[in-house]
Amino acid sequence: MPVTIISGESHVSLGYFMLKYASSKEQNISDLKILKILGTVPHDKRFHFFTDLGHSTSESATSLETFAQKLEEINEDSVKFHFQRKDFQNWIQTTVGDGVLAERISNVNEKLPVEDLRSELVKTVKTRISELRLLHGESIASQ
Repeated sequence: MPVTIISGESHVSLGYFMLKYASSKEQNISDLKILKILGTVPHDKRFHFFTDLGHSTSESATSLETFAQKLEEINEDSVKFHFQRKDFQNWIQTTVGDGVLAERISNVNEKLPVEDLRSELVKTVKTRISELRLLHGESIASQ
């Protein structure tokens, strides 16, 4: 079935497309797991953004939602620093508990110019948030 994107209906059509093609394993993810992934991590487990070792930006994220927001605005040196070290993937895998998103981020081309890298990372995180909300029965429009 082709996906038609029409203003106002694009979220519904895109949501149907994402759910239809999600792996069967993903469609069986428990609501409890989804809520954990989409929830807030403890304050001491938040993601701290740095531009280099010992150089904090004073920015941090406590959920995938705030992580995506910070990625959009954080210094490009911080994006490069953490992506090269695989810090984003490690935090998402071990703290947030989303191995699927961690793997998707690992598959982003590391040779992209930093602004393209940032855009791809933000898109990847936001798409995953939308998928999980749909699997949980929430509307994408709530973003």
